[in-house]
Amino acid sequence: MSLSISTPQVASAPKPSPAALKERGHRIRVFLAAAASCLLVTSLAIYGASYYILPLDQRPYSDKHALLRPSGAIGLKLGILGTVLFFIIFLYALRKVIPWLGRIGTARHWMDFHVIAGVTAPILIAFHASFKFQGIAGVAFWIMLAVALSGIIGRYLYAQIPRSLSAAALSFSDLHQNEQALAQALVGQSVFSAAQIERALRMPSADHIRHICTVQALSELMLLDLTMPLRIARLRRAPAQRVVVIRSVGGLFSTSIEEIERIVRIVRQKASLSRRILFLDRTQRVFHLWHVIHRPFSYAFAVLAILHIIVVMGLGFGSLGVH
Repeated sequence: MSLSISTPQVASAPKPSPAALKERGHRIRVFLAAAASCLLVTSLAIYGASYYILPLDQRPYSDKHALLRPSGAIGLKLGILGTVLFFIIFLYALRKVIPWLGRIGTARHWMDFHVIAGVTAPILIAFHASFKFQGIAGVAFWIMLAVALSGIIGRYLYAQIPRSLSAAALSFSDLHQNEQALAQALVGQSVFSAAQIERALRMPSADHIRHICTVQALSELMLLDLTMPLRIARLRRAPAQRVVVIRSVGGLFSTSIEEIERIVRIVRQKASLSRRILFLDRTQRVFHLWHVIHRPFSYAFAVLAILHIIVVMGLGFGSLGVH
């Protein structure tokens, strides 16, 4: 089955809604924040590689020791920046009790920056410590690393719980109505066969998910996430001409054919919603458990970080062996 490429008719593009413009601005800010984080970490790794790979007893003889040691010109600033980033993370929780913070952006917007800061902070602290993890600072670092890793897991679980624009979790009836609307949108389309659509949307049965353990359920959820781009690529390849398949790298990227991409968007949305509905009970339970575990680690790090700062300021760098 092949689909000929028709010349699109010129039409004036609809003006983006304020909500769409706001979302686009948020995506740009998230990209810039992530890019800045990657650039900073990469620059530190390249510049400091020759210093950090040295044995501890040889580092004082390095030309970069005065800059990169924990109390050095760069090392100390990295410690301050890493700590500031980690305390900024707590703004995500404070927005629920501070009214003016709650009016800035949505919970999902805050979560995105929460994750970026949570991933960047332990890396900067590791560079600050010159990858020496001893005493209170060492304990604080490993706790912070556990917080960052659990935060990544929490962000993934948060994304699996469908929410409205106001970030409130949607009811089960709303989810099924949305799923039925997407299924209805696929009825009558002639680009793909029913078998091709069914193959792209194939999911485990609800009975199977109910009878497996939580770890296995989450593993299958992540596997579905990872394999979905391959399913979509297979779907794109079915009606497209060979030149289009090559241009779209086997269907992994857009074919630029509106007839194909419109259906692909609906299939992707329905697959995502169906997957979330199927695993909703498991993800909600694990997400609530994650909250119970994640918060105490965060508070423990905050206490240890404050204690470390007080000790360093009170006793001086030299007495703590961070010179």
